[in-house]
Amino acid sequence: MKNGDINLNLSAGAIKKGVATFLHRFHLTLFVIFILGGLAVVVFMLNGVIVKSSEANGYAPNANSTVFDEKTIQEIENLKTTGQSNDDLDLSHGRTNPFVE
Repeated sequence: MKNGDINLNLSAGAIKKGVATFLHRFHLTLFVIFILGGLAVVVFMLNGVIVKSSEANGYAPNANSTVFDEKTIQEIENLKTTGQSNDDLDLSHGRTNPFVE
C-alpha cells in the first residue's frame, strides 16, 4: 500500500463489530433518547385525544333538563337573607362558657 491509500473493504464481521462498538459506547444515550421520544409521542397522542374530545361535533346537551318540584321552590323562597332578622332566636342569655361546670 502506498501512503494515503485507504482500505475500504467492508465485510459482515467488520460491520457487525462496528455496530456492536457503537451500541456499547452509546447504549445509555440511545436508551434515554428512545424513552424520552416515546414519552413525547404519548403526550402528543393524549393531547390529540383531549383536543378531539372538546370539539362540539354537533352535540348539544340538554341545558334545561333541571326541574324542581313546587315544594323545593317554596322552601327556597321561604329562606331568609342575612339582612332579615330572625325573631325565633333568643340571645338574651349571653354567651356561655362550655368549660365551666
